[in-house]
Amino acid sequence: MMKELDEIDISVLDRISRKPGCSISYAIRPLLIERSENVLRGRVRALEIRKLISFIPTKHKVLLYRNPVEENESDDILLRSEEVGLSGKT
Repeated sequence: MMKELDEIDISVLDRISRKPGCSISYAIRPLLIERSENVLRGRVRALEIRKLISFIPTKHKVLLYRNPVEENESDDILLRSEEVGLSGKT
């Protein structure tokens, strides 16, 4: 059984959703004050294993894209993002 998405995972997913095709370093940059780069890269890899994002390797970097999620999973992620204040509404 996989653990639930936490604030860090939701933040990374939000940044990838706002800028599809971003690099891993772009997705994790604002979180570097909370966790080490190794830990955050591992979290990104875990999101890929869970099939929430996909990696597209290029010559110099890896591009990240959000995978389409099922209806019930999408609602669950949206509710959790609103709980931690990442609704994306300005």
